[in-house]
Amino acid sequence: MSTSRSDRWTALNTSRAVRDAADRLRQLSATASERDARRHWLVLLDLRDGERAVDIGAGIGDMTVDIARHVGPDGAVHALDLSPGLLHHTRQRAAEAGVLDRVATDTGDANALPYGDDAFDVALCRWVLLHLPAPQRAIAEMRRVVRPGGRVLCVEADWETLIVHPGDPDVTRRIAHANVERQVDGRIGRKLAPLLQSAGFSNVSVTPLVDLDRSGDWLPFLHTRLDVAAQAGVPLSTLHQWWKAIESAASHGEYLFSFTQYGVLGIVPPVSQPARAESPT
Repeated sequence: MSTSRSDRWTALNTSRAVRDAADRLRQLSATASERDARRHWLVLLDLRDGERAVDIGAGIGDMTVDIARHVGPDGAVHALDLSPGLLHHTRQRAAEAGVLDRVATDTGDANALPYGDDAFDVALCRWVLLHLPAPQRAIAEMRRVVRPGGRVLCVEADWETLIVHPGDPDVTRRIAHANVERQVDGRIGRKLAPLLQSAGFSNVSVTPLVDLDRSGDWLPFLHTRLDVAAQAGVPLSTLHQWWKAIESAASHGEYLFSFTQYGVLGIVPPVSQPARAESPT
C-alpha cells in the first residue's frame, strides 16, 4: 500500500465537506449497534474519576462526551481532530451535556500529537487508523503521550467482514470490495494487535464486536456504497437490482447487515530502571 494514499476523511477543507461529514457521523452514531459499541468500549477503557484522557480523531465528539462523564469533574479529556469544523460540533455536544468545563478541543495530527510525554492516563483512537498510510506513527505517538501503566484503546472495523442479506452474493462481494479499497486501509482491524505489540505495548488484548442491524439503521450507509461500487466499475443496472432486493427485504423484516470491528487494548509498560551497582566491598 502506498504511503501517499489518502481519503476524503483526511481532507475536510470546505464548510460543505465538514457539514456532510458531521451528518454522516451523526447518522452512524445514532444507530443502535453503534450506541451499544460505544458503551462496550467505555467498559474496556475502565475510566476512573480524575483521569486525563485524549480522544484522537474525535469527530463530532460522541466518545469525548462519554469519556468526560466518566472521568468526572476532577478529570479532563482532550478531543483532537484535523478538522476545526468537526471540533465545533464536539464543543456544542459537550456544552449540551454539561461537561464542557472538562473538555478541551485541539486541532492536530494523530501522527504528531501536540502534547508532552506522559501527559495522559488514557488514549482512545476510534475509526481513525484506517485513514492513515502509516498507522504505526500514530500508535507510537499514543504510547509517547500516555504515562507508564496507562491504557491505549484502538478501535477499527475490518470492512471485509461486511455481510448483507439478501442480494446476489457476487454483487455483494463486489460492493464490499469497493468499500474496502476506497479506504486507505479498510482491513486495518485485523492488524491492530500486531501493530500495538510491535510498538511495545504490554498485555495486548483483542475484543471483536459485531455491529448487527435488522431494523434498517444502516440502510443509509449501505445506500452510499452504491456510488462507491459504481465508481469501481459495477454496472448501475446491477446495483439497482441489488438495492431493490435489499429494500424489499427490509420492508418485510428479512434484511440483515453486519460487520466486525475490533477493540485492541494495550498497556504502556513501566520505564525500565537501570540496574543498581553493587557497593564495593
